[in-house]
Amino acid sequence: MKLKTYTSLLLLLICISPIFAEEHAAEETQPPMKKYAEFTLSGTYTDTKVVSTFGTSSTKTLRGLFKKLDALRTDDDLAGVIFKIDGVSLGWATLQEIRNKLNEFRAAGKETIGYLESGGNAEYLLAATMDRVVLMPAGMLNLTGLRAEVLFYKGLLDKLDIEADMLAMGKYKSGVEPYMRDGMSDAFRESMTVLLDDLYAQLLNHIAENRDDISTEAAADLIDRGPFTAEEAKQAKLVDALQYYDELVEAIKSASEDEEVQVGKPGSEGKRKVPDMNSFAGLMQLLSILSPPQRAQAAAENQIALIYASGAILPDIGTIFMPMLVITPKTLKKAFEKARTDDSVRAVVLRIDSPGGSALASDLIWREVMLTQREKPVVVSMGNVAASGGYYIAMAAGTIVAQPSTLTGSIGVFGGKLNMKGLYNKAGLTKEIIAHGQNATLYSDYGGFTPTERERVEKMMKTVYEDFVNKAASGRSKSFDDIDEIAQGRVWTGRQAQELGLVDELGGLDDALSIAKKQAGFVEDDKVNLIVLPKQRPFFEQILEQMIEDTEGSIRGGWGTQPLQLTSSHPMLSILGKQSQHLLAWLSLFGFEDGTQVVTILPYNILIR
Repeated sequence: MKLKTYTSLLLLLICISPIFAEEHAAEETQPPMKKYAEFTLSGTYTDTKVVSTFGTSSTKTLRGLFKKLDALRTDDDLAGVIFKIDGVSLGWATLQEIRNKLNEFRAAGKETIGYLESGGNAEYLLAATMDRVVLMPAGMLNLTGLRAEVLFYKGLLDKLDIEADMLAMGKYKSGVEPYMRDGMSDAFRESMTVLLDDLYAQLLNHIAENRDDISTEAAADLIDRGPFTAEEAKQAKLVDALQYYDELVEAIKSASEDEEVQVGKPGSEGKRKVPDMNSFAGLMQLLSILSPPQRAQAAAENQIALIYASGAILPDIGTIFMPMLVITPKTLKKAFEKARTDDSVRAVVLRIDSPGGSALASDLIWREVMLTQREKPVVVSMGNVAASGGYYIAMAAGTIVAQPSTLTGSIGVFGGKLNMKGLYNKAGLTKEIIAHGQNATLYSDYGGFTPTERERVEKMMKTVYEDFVNKAASGRSKSFDDIDEIAQGRVWTGRQAQELGLVDELGGLDDALSIAKKQAGFVEDDKVNLIVLPKQRPFFEQILEQMIEDTEGSIRGGWGTQPLQLTSSHPMLSILGKQSQHLLAWLSLFGFEDGTQVVTILPYNILIR
């Protein structure tokens, strides 16, 4: 009986062993997996998130983007990345910084593919860094060159019987022109033309350096022929293929006959689930999203402080209801004092993205930079713009780093006031003014400057300008005359500024951090911790602090900033978006009760479209 049983088991084993052998062989011959990640580049990437009335915004940050790109670049399981590029809104310097980061994929041996449904200058310049550029068959490529537009308000002011009584120090300081002229002066036009010439040359170089069959001369000819249909773009060798996205994915899979190809989104690209607003738990989840808890940072010996200065430079204002990024002396003073007095902080990187603003506020921040530079290295990293007041707060640093397209310089000042008397009279309003003092009506909006008032304003502005030039000369180790010659309110690109000695190095934030690390005495293998300042505190913590300060202010009678609070929190400014930043900056600079402000601000933006 046992012999019969053993015989049956032996026969069964003999029968099924080929099946196991076949399964084992199948496992051994399974084709290797080739993985591609899909990553979307779209919208705006800023240096910091905005904390406003409704909490931290969903703005994507540049450092957050770079962390994701670094994770993809160093992922050994990935063979390549498909970048879906759509609706990018970036400044020139930010664009160059992202392009430099994308170029690192090539050095890492990762294949990169840029996919466009349609695209303009910014989208194409990002896609052109890839190994392949693929355009949707029905898409368009809007390469049309660059343009600068400046809006002039004098005609409108004339209709309203408003007179702009303003003065400027510096031949090229053009901030007053939109209010006092119908068009550009010769100096303004010259400055803008030279600026645009350099940016256009950089645009052509970017295209030529990434497309093997296109020279800078050919790129200029192509731009003159744009925009392009998809077929025209392919014939011009601006793109490599015309495919819908599913066709692109299928082509990648079919190109690897001996490998299984998988295309998917990286884990970091997953979207956060929208809270259920019909439940109490959902409301609490929403509050948690708007005011995320601060991560506790372990004490570290080797630290570099990264201080952000983004937005218009305004005097200290007693409100947190700001729908925009601003720079105030109070906030930056706290950040620099923390970096200066903390022995574990060995160096400071100041990241500036600012067109400037109040001359007084800029000088207060300059002072903090100067005091810190005396004790430890300060390296400035310039973003899209660090001009006028933005350059003012940079010039005390030991090293200044800018992108080739950063707008910088604009060493000059202007100021003045709007004479509203005509508008008041047109509306049936009149004022009677009783004044004691020859210049008592200096800050009144019911009349222009008297001769003696104009003399005093010119004197104040000249003093501010000469102080600006002297401090730039000291920071740059040049003479007053050397800086005065390249100042005069003239705006330069970062590439031009380096040639003139206003900037030390060309590069981005990573380059500035590397310089700071070296100047702090670290070697390449040293682990360095980064602390980011000013600290973005939870929203409700800011409310409590503001309530305390407002209570103290009411005891002292300090309610001078209330009109600005009401203005800045107005919902219309949130609707206006980026345009509200310029509106609020002007209201802040010229709307204070202490009268005319002397300002150092860049009066325009240059955007890529």
